[in-house]
Amino acid sequence: MSRPLFVFTLSGVMLAVLIIAAPTVLEAAGNTSGVDEGDRAPEPAGATLPPATASSTASGVEALDYGFRFASAIRVDPKDMGRAQESVLLDYIEADALDEALARADRVEGWRRATVTADLAAALAGYGRRDEARALIARAEEQRLATEGWQERRIAAHIAQALALLGDLERSGALAAELAAGDALQYAGRATATLAAGQAAAGDADAAMASLRRLASEQDPDAMEWRTTGYLQIARQEGLAVAKRREALDAALRSAQGLQGWKKAETLERVAEEYRRAGRKGPARAALQDAEVTAGHLPSSMPVKAPLLSRLAAGWARLAQKERATALLEQAQALAPAAPPIDRPAIYAGIASTRLQSGDEAGARRSFAQALSETEALVNARPRALAAVEICRSLGRSRLPLDAGTRARLDSLLAGLREPW
Repeated sequence: MSRPLFVFTLSGVMLAVLIIAAPTVLEAAGNTSGVDEGDRAPEPAGATLPPATASSTASGVEALDYGFRFASAIRVDPKDMGRAQESVLLDYIEADALDEALARADRVEGWRRATVTADLAAALAGYGRRDEARALIARAEEQRLATEGWQERRIAAHIAQALALLGDLERSGALAAELAAGDALQYAGRATATLAAGQAAAGDADAAMASLRRLASEQDPDAMEWRTTGYLQIARQEGLAVAKRREALDAALRSAQGLQGWKKAETLERVAEEYRRAGRKGPARAALQDAEVTAGHLPSSMPVKAPLLSRLAAGWARLAQKERATALLEQAQALAPAAPPIDRPAIYAGIASTRLQSGDEAGARRSFAQALSETEALVNARPRALAAVEICRSLGRSRLPLDAGTRARLDSLLAGLREPW
C-alpha cells in the first residue's frame, strides 16, 4: 500500500518550483526517441538503499534513537528542540518504524508535537491502521484548538493532509478551504494538493491530476511546489497503471523545469529518483543531468552547493553510474572544508551516505568519523547537539550499523552537552 510522500530540502523546508514545458530535457541525455528503456513496476518507497532487513532496520532505529536523544537535550532552546525532534520522527516514519515514532511523539516540544502527530496519522492511514490514525488526528486537533497564530494554521494544514489520506475528503476539504480563505498566498496551493493527495490515495488518479491542473497557471512559488509534490504523490501510488504513472511523472518534470538555481537542481533530483523507482532510467538520467548542469553554475561559496552535489552523486550511484557519482562526490569533498564550521558535520555525513550507496562502506565510515570530529570541535553545546542530530539522521537513513567506536563518541558527545550552550 502507498505511504504519504514526505519531502524535505537541504534546508529542511519544502521546495518552491516553477513550471515550463521541457521537451529538450530527454534530448540532453541522448534519448530523443521518447521511448524509455522499459517501464517496470515501481520500487517500494524505501528503495533508495539496498533492501532493508531486520538487522539494517534495527541499525537505523538505533542511530535515530541517538538523534532523538540529542534533539531532546536542547532544553535551552525549545524551538530548536521541537524542530530537531520533529525531523528525527519523520525519519522514523520513512524507516517504517512507526511504533518507535509513536512512542516518542508526545515528547516533541511545542506545537510541532501536533504536526508530527498528524503526520503519523497520515502514515498509519497509508498502512491501513485507520482507527489509530483517527485517534491521532483527534489528538492533533485538540492541540490545534489550544494553539494560536500561524502555528495553529500550520497544524491545521497537517491535519487536513492526514484526513485526506484517511479518505475523509469532506472534512479535509473544508479545513483546507478555511485555510486558503484566510491566507490564500500560503495555503491555496496546498489546499488543492491536499485534495489531490486524497483522491490519489482513494485510487482516483484522474481526479487527482485534474485537481492539480487547476494550478497550471499559478506563478506563486508555494502553489507550484505543492503541485509538483502532488504529481509525485500520484506517481507513487501502488497499483497505478503504467500510463498514468508516466503522465504524473512527466507532469512533475515539467513543473520543476522553470525553477532557478539550487532549488531547480534539488527538485529535479527528486523527480529523477521517482523516475528511477518507476523503472524509467532514461528520464531519470536526463533529469539528473539537467540538475548537475544547474548545480555546476552555482558559486562554490554557496553553503548549499556541497550537500547538493552529494545528493546528486547519490542519485547517479542509484543509477549505477559509479564514475559520475565519484566525480561529484570529490567535488563535494573539496568544498566541505570551506563551509561554515556548523555546517560541516552534516555535509560530511551526507558524503558518507553517498559513499555507502556507491558500495564504499569503509569510505562511508571514514566520512562519518570526519563528521563526528567536526562536531566535537564545535565550542558550544547547542550547535554540537544540532550537528549530532544531523549525523544520526544520516546514519539512520543509511542503515549503517553503529560500531563500538561510533557509539562511544556519540555517548561522549551526549555527556558533554553542558555550558556554554
